[in-house]
Amino acid sequence: MDLVSKHWPNGFSNNVFSIIINKSAARGQSIKASSAATRDGGDDDYDEEKVQQRVIQAIGKRNTSTLASHSKFKSFQAKEVMVLNGRPQEAVGLPIGLFHPVFDLFRERIDSPSFSPTTYQLSNTLPLLTASQYIYDQETGPNGWIEGLQPLLSDLLDLAFQNSGTTGTRSDGIFQGRNGAYHLIIEAKNEIGTGGSDPSVQGAIAYSNYWGIPEREWLRQRCCCPSMILAIAGPWMCILGGIMLNHPVVQPLTPFFFVGNNPYSSSHTHFVAKVFASLAQSLSELWTFYEPFKKSSDIPRNLERCSPHIQELTIGDQRVTIQYKAQIKPKKPIFRAVARPEDGENYKIVVKFAESYNAAAHRLLEKMELAPQLIFVSSEGPKAFKVADRIMVVMKEMPYRDLSDAQSFPDCVQKDVMRALDALHQQNLVFGDLRPPNILVMETEQGQETGGMLVDFDWCGMAGQATYPYDINPTIEWPEGVGPGLPLQKEHDTKMFRQLLSI
Repeated sequence: MDLVSKHWPNGFSNNVFSIIINKSAARGQSIKASSAATRDGGDDDYDEEKVQQRVIQAIGKRNTSTLASHSKFKSFQAKEVMVLNGRPQEAVGLPIGLFHPVFDLFRERIDSPSFSPTTYQLSNTLPLLTASQYIYDQETGPNGWIEGLQPLLSDLLDLAFQNSGTTGTRSDGIFQGRNGAYHLIIEAKNEIGTGGSDPSVQGAIAYSNYWGIPEREWLRQRCCCPSMILAIAGPWMCILGGIMLNHPVVQPLTPFFFVGNNPYSSSHTHFVAKVFASLAQSLSELWTFYEPFKKSSDIPRNLERCSPHIQELTIGDQRVTIQYKAQIKPKKPIFRAVARPEDGENYKIVVKFAESYNAAAHRLLEKMELAPQLIFVSSEGPKAFKVADRIMVVMKEMPYRDLSDAQSFPDCVQKDVMRALDALHQQNLVFGDLRPPNILVMETEQGQETGGMLVDFDWCGMAGQATYPYDINPTIEWPEGVGPGLPLQKEHDTKMFRQLLSI
């Protein structure tokens, strides 16, 4: 698969920031806007817009700093309309890196040994560390945080902050493109615990308010509105990303890190410089992404704006376009889609993004017609890749219901599940997650049950070596020996199969 040619074929020009600064931005990868989808708009898309509008209106009625206070935000998040920023835990959205590549690129650069800040960026990091460690009495004014740090951040990021806002929202710094798109939002507090709110929460609310104003509706119709958010509490900073789906989704891209001189680590200054160098590159990428968007009433809305950004694959020797139709399971990155090859007929597929996936086990059962046809796995081959730190898995969609919708565990399905487990166990493999949602009931067109299939090979691994995920659901009645980080054993499959017999 060729990701590069799809998302940044032309690179950046050397002067992408020339309208606002004198220094040239670093060259980087260009991120193109997704083209408008060709599929017809349906009820699902209309419902998404209604949900988004309801959320926007609810947030817009409140002052950002007031809503960000602990008690107000807790009350707001207790309602159906919420900002998906992980506060509380159930208010979490899908990984934002699935929907725009800028967030993955930001993190990849920080982790890459080959990416380094420039000498200019390193030299501008040192005064930022000193100023960040200063104890300020106030945010504004001659001795306030804004006067002390904003010019240094401006130099380090090679941009000029704007002092604009909207009704009820005025951040400590924003940067917009020429078409009004919000590239960066800064929310700051003098110290941890001051100001009555968490700056990362306030940043999430500010993001929602800025993108929710009527003047930005035309952009909301055409993209997922990616933005970077910088939350600051004294010398502690965190970089987050935000997108606008049916709910605003804001997620941390870094932990809160110390922006100051650290005697314990001689490389800390380089790390801070590297983080801000990557942020500067991300802002350059967002500039290139947003620049082609022009406000015009005759441009149709992009029906794929809330779909994963990987919309083209090379399968075999053929280019295949993926048209996402719907998310199959709430809070799960699993989508129903249609594959449109350059030559040949379209076919229905399921696309999932998994933290791990045992493709060999899937193919073993596929040969026995005990698993759907596996078409593509992004972790394989010389061009292996991940999206939002997940493996992209594409398989043929099977027109069957899963066992969770069944009134019983049919004999023909039992036999096929036993065959599948026997085949895996002979290879010393454990399926690991033998629950009703992962068992398909095969039927004829007349509704007669004919057998079963297994799906979801995320946990499948070698007995005694592979381990269960650390976030395994504690509310499920698992067999003894199943738990966070514990090794998979064949008897676990056997015990779970026996539990299924009670259905």
